[in-house]
Amino acid sequence: MVLSALFCTFAPVMEKKRRALRKLLEAVEHELLKKPNRKTLDRLSLLAGFQDWDSFQEALHGEGDGEENFEVTAGQKK
Repeated sequence: MVLSALFCTFAPVMEKKRRALRKLLEAVEHELLKKPNRKTLDRLSLLAGFQDWDSFQEALHGEGDGEENFEVTAGQKK
């Protein structure tokens, strides 16, 4: 009898917490699957040594070997 009363007391609370946790996990999953914005992609490309996202994509999927990012001009030392 005591267990039954205890269950009836906590069941609605636990259900409410379960729903809240599910909503939180769905929100986190949605954020993880979202594509980063252009500014973020440009900054990540800079960290990888490229001028912007487009040049990174060209090097990744293009015919070039990536050396164009490291070309030495006339006034620079190797």
